[in-house]
Amino acid sequence: MFCDAWIDGVPQGPVAADIVDGDLGAAHGVCPTTSIGLTAGGNAIVELENLYGRIRATGTLTGSYALSDRAELYAKVEAVRFDTIITAISVTGIGPGYTDVGASYRLLEGPHAALGLHGTLVLPTAFTLDQHSWPLGVDVGADGVYAVKDNFLLHASVVPNFGAALGGGPAYPAFGVNLDLGAEWKPFKRFGVVLDGISAFGRTDVLDYAGVGVGFRGGIGDHFGLSLEARAPLVGKARELAGADLRGTWRF
Repeated sequence: MFCDAWIDGVPQGPVAADIVDGDLGAAHGVCPTTSIGLTAGGNAIVELENLYGRIRATGTLTGSYALSDRAELYAKVEAVRFDTIITAISVTGIGPGYTDVGASYRLLEGPHAALGLHGTLVLPTAFTLDQHSWPLGVDVGADGVYAVKDNFLLHASVVPNFGAALGGGPAYPAFGVNLDLGAEWKPFKRFGVVLDGISAFGRTDVLDYAGVGVGFRGGIGDHFGLSLEARAPLVGKARELAGADLRGTWRF
């Protein structure tokens, strides 16, 4: 199967760079792995016309465990989150961030294609600026991959998601659907690139955003992978300018 062509440390799957809290609605791959990792990332909102900005930076621990060649458990913990709002009266917070836990299962597979499901729970563990209202989210998505060649994959994900806030303030419940379409190419044994079209609908407007994601991925030895990935909304109501991550992963 095409998963076997990506076992030398080079990361696989859709572009991974957070642009929303807890990365709710993110796509997921169909090839289970056992891994640990560390990510340095951030995203920004810039509204010059409103004299408003927000910058978030995180240090995140990631991990996954392959229960079988079809099933996987995964988690990520924002160990450190820096969050600053830039207005006439600026506010800054630093502390623990969001925690994601989830599972995936590859339902169907053939020589050149696979279809899987994943579900993620975003826990309200961020206590930087959310001191009286803690966002909680859940998503359940379908992920498909078609291997044009073992080193050239097309992928697509549809991820319905729901979020609300716990605490003394308004709950602000919101339901949306994220769509990810993209391609991964590994032209060399130790290098790969991924390009995605990303979009989200329904949480803040009919079109929350549509944009692009890109990632450059390398493998060092048979177990360590390093990637630089970014996603940027280009149109829609979303206020995020872009998000970028530098990820290091050790695969067992």
